[in-house]
Amino acid sequence: MTDPYQPPQPYSTPDSSGTPAGEPQGGTPHHDPSQPGTEQGYGQQPGYGQQQPYGQPGYPPEGYAAPGYPAGYQPAYAPDPPGKTMGIIGFVLAFVIAPAGIVVSAMALSESKKVGYDNALGKWGLWLSIIFTALGVLAVLAYVLFFVFFIGAMGLSAGSYSY
Repeated sequence: MTDPYQPPQPYSTPDSSGTPAGEPQGGTPHHDPSQPGTEQGYGQQPGYGQQQPYGQPGYPPEGYAAPGYPAGYQPAYAPDPPGKTMGIIGFVLAFVIAPAGIVVSAMALSESKKVGYDNALGKWGLWLSIIFTALGVLAVLAYVLFFVFFIGAMGLSAGSYSY
């Protein structure tokens, strides 16, 4: 019978005799006087080498205080990483007002980089804003050049008007 106050031992596969690996055939712990700490109940640390399961005390460390909060304060929810909301806004602005999307997405990436957050929407917003701004500049340039050449081809110049 196992002791209910001892932590569970890690799973070990049985060998060919059916006993767990590392345990003597008789099923009782082996006492080796040449090895210190093998006496029954002395010098052994129960659960040594095992990791603590999730949810046990120890995280966050004692005395940890989130910036701007008293020690031991735990928020009810995890706040979004800095720059995440601006990344979303920059992504949307890429389709609406592309030059503003460049500015907001760049600010979002800067904020996210400070804390090591990979802001995918900020990156997409920046690249799409740059592409849409370039396409918009090319469209305006083509529009202006078309009308300059169209008006010039029609022969309408300042000197051709008569009063």
